[in-house]
Amino acid sequence: MTALRFGAHHEWGKLREVVVGISPAEDFVVFYEESARWMSPDVAAFSRKHAGRRLIDIDPDWALRCERQVDALAGLLAREGVSVHRPQRLEEAERTFLAGNGEGTQLFVRDPLIVVADHVIEASVRLICRQRERYGLRTIVQGMAQQRGARWTSVPLGLPNCVDGPFLEGGDTLLNGYEIYVGMSGCASDMAGIDWLQALLGERYRVIPVAMKSNVLHLDCCLTLVKPGLLVWCPEKLIDGLPKSLRAWDKIAVSIDEANRLATNGLMLEEGRMIVDSDNRRVIDELRQRDMDVIPLPFDGPIKVGGGLRCAHHPLLRESVLA
Repeated sequence: MTALRFGAHHEWGKLREVVVGISPAEDFVVFYEESARWMSPDVAAFSRKHAGRRLIDIDPDWALRCERQVDALAGLLAREGVSVHRPQRLEEAERTFLAGNGEGTQLFVRDPLIVVADHVIEASVRLICRQRERYGLRTIVQGMAQQRGARWTSVPLGLPNCVDGPFLEGGDTLLNGYEIYVGMSGCASDMAGIDWLQALLGERYRVIPVAMKSNVLHLDCCLTLVKPGLLVWCPEKLIDGLPKSLRAWDKIAVSIDEANRLATNGLMLEEGRMIVDSDNRRVIDELRQRDMDVIPLPFDGPIKVGGGLRCAHHPLLRESVLA
């Protein structure tokens, strides 16, 4: 069997290479859009009040905590032997592209990028300000295509009204071999994006929509596949329950409050080992009872912004085999 040089087939499997977001404290600009209904009431009120201002000028402790915690994640992965890439900070021309719609962020690299098998896909993100995040990742993506055989493509951009897609985001996309699950709530990915991905991957794959409540941003905010036969989920955030092929799996159910603290949003190092936000103690205990080796890591700064450990990284090479 030829060793993989790029790509991923599952949410688990040994992580060999990854891109981890950056959050320079002076770069993070607060944004607010009326469509951001996934925000908790306190964060929505804060964002509405301070939209367009730098977080470091409003709450320097929060801004610096985001920077420290995402850098700590990158450091932990490097110590685990994972090859870590980081996005480039955006240039002035890139930061002002689509001006007037916020600044975007280079912290949550999961969403503007999608890796499925040997495809590296630039996503179509519903929030206009986040479309520019691809530029900080492009050097990495180009290198993977030119040197590693990755097949590079981009989802067509949705229209500027944030209503008409296609939209397809990495946070909505979970890998389970030839089954790909994509969340739909009206906040991010849509059916046009799902149809586009199905056409790209071909008939060997099944791209399966997963309907979520209208205030859920991404599928990884309410579901994670930990290892074969084990998942963590929030039943109250899904409309029609789990996809059929997952219904017999062992399930760790979390409450709405735990899901809002992104208890479903971890980072798999390999089958049986994962990193989890240290505040989610009950979920850590449940995982350990199922023989998972869990590494707790403080990540409350980015989580308060709206993204967890899965959001802050994207696998570029994960060892796994298609059945």
